[in-house]
Amino acid sequence: MTIENEFEPLKVQVILFLDFDEESEKALQITWETAEELLNNEGIWVEIIPIHTWIGDPLGIEYADLPKILINGKTMFIGRSPSKKELKEAILDRLNKGTFIKEEAFITAARIWDYGFLAAAMIEP
Repeated sequence: MTIENEFEPLKVQVILFLDFDEESEKALQITWETAEELLNNEGIWVEIIPIHTWIGDPLGIEYADLPKILINGKTMFIGRSPSKKELKEAILDRLNKGTFIKEEAFITAARIWDYGFLAAAMIEP
């Protein structure tokens, strides 16, 4: 008689919308390092989906605010690469295991590209 101990790790999906610049490369590298650390230390499987975005219009690139990082479907970081600590805390928060400060995750201003006109929307937490 054999007893199989199946272990199903916690899973989280991280989608990165990236540009072809150093900041996006840094965000991807930090995500890979954080994913490896979480798997080894916490038993959390991080599925990383990098999506490189090609925007032909130079003005469009400015308003895209890349890199964007979504964790389990929620936008957590826009326009900058997080530190390993910030990313780890955000992932743990999305799994309800962390102490990530909720106010930090809110987007204070969203830029919307609307046929050549820039609009800003303020979001109150």
